[in-house]
Amino acid sequence: MAEMTRERLLEMLRFEPETGRFFWIKPPRCHPEVNGKEAGYAQRGTNGKDYWHIKIDGGKYKRSHLVFLLRNGRFPFPCADHRDGNSLNDRPDNIREATIHQNNMNHQKRAKRSPLPMGVRKLGSRFQARLAHNGRTNYLGTFATADEARAVYLLKRKECFGEFA
Repeated sequence: MAEMTRERLLEMLRFEPETGRFFWIKPPRCHPEVNGKEAGYAQRGTNGKDYWHIKIDGGKYKRSHLVFLLRNGRFPFPCADHRDGNSLNDRPDNIREATIHQNNMNHQKRAKRSPLPMGVRKLGSRFQARLAHNGRTNYLGTFATADEARAVYLLKRKECFGEFA
């Protein structure tokens, strides 16, 4: 399998930057019926999120990586991040290159047993805000309400993670 290039991508697919979607203009030989139709399919990732994948010339690519390739002439390294957290929103302005650590910073929720917001836990009759950063847990204080604790958590998150918060 040859390395995917912008030229080969544009030879096979038409891109709509407003939606971040690709459409076949030169479909695979065995599937002429997909000509003009949207390329690819959604597939659940190991993190439980759905990502759009497209198969071209025997290779399987995340659509977000192909959008990054079109815009930058290369694939993202080490990964691509969706600014709004929606893994199916592959508009060019929503895709940015990130380290794995940066990509992990902007998760909006975690699998958990508690109905409390991320970064907040109940301690007796009060609520504690805490944030893990650089391998350390930062205890941000205890508060009368979960909303107060969440507000402090979000401020610290923005301070630590910047645009990836």
